[in-house]
Amino acid sequence: MTTVKTTKIQGGADYAKVSDRLLTFREENPRASISTTPTVLESGMVMFKAYILKDKADVESADATAHALQVKAGTKDFEKLETVAVGRALALLGYGASGEVASAEEMEEFEAYKDSKKDKKIELAKEKLDATKNVEELRSVWVAIDGALKVELNDYKNNIKIKHESN
Repeated sequence: MTTVKTTKIQGGADYAKVSDRLLTFREENPRASISTTPTVLESGMVMFKAYILKDKADVESADATAHALQVKAGTKDFEKLETVAVGRALALLGYGASGEVASAEEMEEFEAYKDSKKDKKIELAKEKLDATKNVEELRSVWVAIDGALKVELNDYKNNIKIKHESN
């Protein structure tokens, strides 16, 4: 495993950015070849294929192929897909942090996605708590809420309980 500069991402893990993987790879393999090919699928989504050969003068040298598939359409997605595919191929050749294949960019997006799902669950739970009419309904709703959310919602629930008890 080659040592590549890493960065901490949301969630505290160490990841190697594709730009850092590529820099280290190019320094160690000046005769390398990297090619990428986009393909538009029947569904309209785009897939990128990246192929890396460590030494283009030696077709028997180590190589790797990796793919990236479009998940959502948006600005810069074409360039991001190409970067993801190259990053995956570099990771398969040992250019990454702790053997991860996902790029730091992918992991940051994944962490943001998890946070947004959690935020949506919290908002939904708050709506259910707000809809209760008395302490008994509040208890019933509270029991059904995911335990992981209860820590963050405890004060919110207690305020509703106080309101119900004062009525």
